[in-house]
Amino acid sequence: MRRSLSTVVGLGVASSLVLAGCSDSGGGGGGGGGGDDTFSVAAFTAGYGTPVGKSTLDAFVQAGEELGWDVTLYTSDFDYDKINTDMQSAITQGVDAILAGFPDPRQIQPMVAAAEEAQIPIFSIDGGVEPNPDFVVDVTTDQQQIADLTVGSLEEAMGGLEGKDVMVIGHDPHVGISTRSAMAVELLEAGGATIAGGEIRQVLAPGTSQEEALKFVTDYLQANPDGLDGVWVGWDHAAVGAAQAIEEAGRDDIFVTGVDAVGIALAEIEKNGPFYATVVQDWPAVLDEVMGYMETYAENGELPENNFVETEVTLVDRNNVADVEPTDA
Repeated sequence: MRRSLSTVVGLGVASSLVLAGCSDSGGGGGGGGGGDDTFSVAAFTAGYGTPVGKSTLDAFVQAGEELGWDVTLYTSDFDYDKINTDMQSAITQGVDAILAGFPDPRQIQPMVAAAEEAQIPIFSIDGGVEPNPDFVVDVTTDQQQIADLTVGSLEEAMGGLEGKDVMVIGHDPHVGISTRSAMAVELLEAGGATIAGGEIRQVLAPGTSQEEALKFVTDYLQANPDGLDGVWVGWDHAAVGAAQAIEEAGRDDIFVTGVDAVGIALAEIEKNGPFYATVVQDWPAVLDEVMGYMETYAENGELPENNFVETEVTLVDRNNVADVEPTDA
């Protein structure tokens, strides 16, 4: 199958379905296996080691297979050199479209250039916080709403922001986390809170984020026994680590918020302990929207009219946690 972008016809050699784990060898390479009437997609994520990254990309591969597409999934543990190399190879071999799963736009310029030259559209999930011409569409969640809801919840738990000391834990390689972390700092400081340690604590690897956050909070409490009122965290697994450190310190006056509504976080909120609230980012709905755009393109070559779509999120706290399904179920 070949699809045109503007007046140039894109390449369309189908590749075999590969479901790959997060490993040094990645998700395999492109290859033959379909005819010109088969829609072929090269999908990638550097965050396959995260629950949301894995579940969303696995769901994409499954949905694409059910539609009769040939999908190859390339993964890494935030190794964008590898992702760029793999994707450039796939582009050279010929695909109809690219699905970018939770990409860092700052790190994928080699593949973007190759895709542009080959006239292959890139459809993105959570690829930034503003319109980006590198993507024909990027569907993501409203980062300002996430920051507003979580900081507001932390304010409620702490009885206000004025004079409070709040640790902020982020992960800069993820554009969404980096953005909402900066927004949270701005909101916290505007409300009169002090950022514990003077800056955002950066987790090095999502796969070890629970342990890293536990250490951040444990070390800080040992050095500043009375110097912490809350911990704002950009995603749930790190937030669980922060809550664990607070529990181990025997404190019941320090509160934590996260983002994602994964099962382990919902269980912590139900305990009425330090973990106070999280946020549902409806990635299945985001995936459905992106799949719709890709189906239209596969059928008639039409691209989305708007290249940036933000979706709303939902706060989960002690009031409604029993009614929320885990996002990683």
